[in-house]
Amino acid sequence: MKNTWIARLLLVGVSLLLWSSPSLASYPDKPIHFICTSAAGSSLDLMMRTLAKFLGGELKQTVIVENRPGGTGAVGMGVATNAPADGYTVVSATGSTSFFMAEGKSSYTTNDFIFLRGLQAEPSAIAVRKDSKFHTLPQLVEALRKDPDKINIGGYAAAGFHQFVYYRLQQAARFEGVWVPFQGGNQAVMALMGGFLDAAVITPSSALPQLRHGDLRLLAISTPERDHYFPDVPTFKEQGYDVVEALWRGVMVKTGTPPDVIAVLSSAMDRVEANPAWKKFMTQNVQSPLNITGEEMQNYVIGEVAERRKFLQTIGAK
Repeated sequence: MKNTWIARLLLVGVSLLLWSSPSLASYPDKPIHFICTSAAGSSLDLMMRTLAKFLGGELKQTVIVENRPGGTGAVGMGVATNAPADGYTVVSATGSTSFFMAEGKSSYTTNDFIFLRGLQAEPSAIAVRKDSKFHTLPQLVEALRKDPDKINIGGYAAAGFHQFVYYRLQQAARFEGVWVPFQGGNQAVMALMGGFLDAAVITPSSALPQLRHGDLRLLAISTPERDHYFPDVPTFKEQGYDVVEALWRGVMVKTGTPPDVIAVLSSAMDRVEANPAWKKFMTQNVQSPLNITGEEMQNYVIGEVAERRKFLQTIGAK
C-alpha cells in the first residue's frame, strides 16, 4: 500500500509539472512568429515563407512571417532577442549572419542564439544584363582594374557574404572597387535591371526569372566545379580566380529556449526536409540541402564566425 501511495504521488507530481510548463505540455499552443531578416521577395524570404507553410502543417499551428530587414540582420535579431526565449519567435540566419557577428562592432554573438538548422546552400555568382559589354569575368576584371570608379557593383548587405565574395575576387585579381549594399538580393537584381548597377553579386535564385528569360547573364559562379543547376556558367576558379564559397540559409532561436521546445521544432523540421514537396521546392529554386542540424550547426557557425573575423581583420574592417 505504501509503495502504491508513493507511486500515485509521483504520478500527480509529474502531471502537475507537465500542466504548469507550457513548453513541456502544449508547445505550440499559439501562433509562431518567423522573423525574416531580408526584404520581401528575396530568396531568404521565399525560404522562410515556404518553411512556415510546411512547419505550420507539421505543428498544426499558424506560423506568421514578418520581414525585418536592415543592418545585415541586426534589426531582426533585435526583435528576436527582445522576445521571450520560448520558441514562439524564430529568426532567419544565413552566411551573412556570420559576417555580422564577426564584426568587432556587432552587438550579437553566437552566444545569443541557438542555431537550429541549415536548410539551404547556394553559391554566389556575378550577374550582368543581357546587353552588357562584359561577356566574361576577365573582361569585367580588366575594366575594374583600369577605372573602378566607373563601374558600380553591389548586392545584398554591407560586410556580408556577397561582399566577401567580391573582396575575395578583388584579392585574387588585384583590383579595388566600391560595394553598393541592398536590403535584399532581389533589390540588387532590380537595380541591375534598371541600369543602376553594372554587375551584381547575387545568389542565382535571386534572379531566376530574369536568368530563365535571358534578361540577365552569369559571368561566374562560386562552386568548386560547374554547378549542376547552371552547367554552362564557368566557375571563378576555372577563369583563374580562386573563389569558392557557398551561402547557407537556416533558422535560429534565442538562447535560453527550453530543450524540449527545440526538440519539437527540430523534429518537425526533420519531417519537413523529408517531405517530397519540400524537396521539389528546393530543386525548383536551385537549392541544395546543407544537412547540418543541432549542435553540429552551432559549431559550424562558431567556426565560420572565427574564419570571417580573420578575413575582416585582413581587409581592415573594424
